[in-house]
Amino acid sequence: MQALPFLLERANERPIHGRWHLPSADAKGTVLFLHGYKGYMDWGAWGYVGDTFAQNGWRFLRINFTHNGTTAAQPKAFVDLEGFAANTYSRELEEATAVLHALREEGTWPDPTATSKPLSIMGHSRGGGIACLAAAEADNTLKRQGKQGIHSLITWAAVADFGSRFPTGAALKNWEQSGELEVINHRTRQRLWHNWSFREDFESQTRRLNIEQAVRQFSGRTFIAHGTDDAAVDQTHAERLATWAQHPTLMMGEEMGHTFGAKEPWTEPVLPPALEAVTQTTLHFLEEGRAVQ
Repeated sequence: MQALPFLLERANERPIHGRWHLPSADAKGTVLFLHGYKGYMDWGAWGYVGDTFAQNGWRFLRINFTHNGTTAAQPKAFVDLEGFAANTYSRELEEATAVLHALREEGTWPDPTATSKPLSIMGHSRGGGIACLAAAEADNTLKRQGKQGIHSLITWAAVADFGSRFPTGAALKNWEQSGELEVINHRTRQRLWHNWSFREDFESQTRRLNIEQAVRQFSGRTFIAHGTDDAAVDQTHAERLATWAQHPTLMMGEEMGHTFGAKEPWTEPVLPPALEAVTQTTLHFLEEGRAVQ
């Protein structure tokens, strides 16, 4: 197994940084992983998840969204608060689709045969919602270009509806009037905020950011994992995703929380039991997909 940096330069935009987990033998395919809200690619046990996928023959790529609050120099600290405040759902969607397109380019380093192998997108929490949107959008665009599309969509504790995550009533009005919505990162004890442009962006692109529409459109296989004890994103989100998907596999984990037992920092040399179970079940899902291709 090999770990290597990933960098995607884009004109007039911040570069997208990531980390490859590469198998020692020929890869079975590629999995792109998207982190969640107030998260980053190195959060908790995500690195061990990537190692496990690579050990089982899959190229696994974790990326940081460019406005998640971290920087390339400090990838595990919230030091770019202005960037965090300026982030939007559509920005994250554009970045996810840009990486998917890059992974389908001919001769993609470090595996020139990756173009024709299965490509999956996987996301946790808010990243799971973005993965749903990116899977449908990139699959459609790639196929229109005569390329292989997206083989499967994988969501872990994913959000099924972005609109319901916004405040309502007086809180929404106060946000509009002040221009800032305060949020607290309880782990780091930092005051963060979202600019009003976050809401404006969503309102201007509601159709494009409709997760239900995207999941119904996506024709590939979909794996949905969720915990019954998820206090951050209720299990009904997973049930809705499974209802919308054309080819769904639903895993509901009893007594599993939002991060499947992981936390930041994660100091153990192995995955927590719940996350190990979800990881192994996801790998089984991917293997089943290879068998029917």
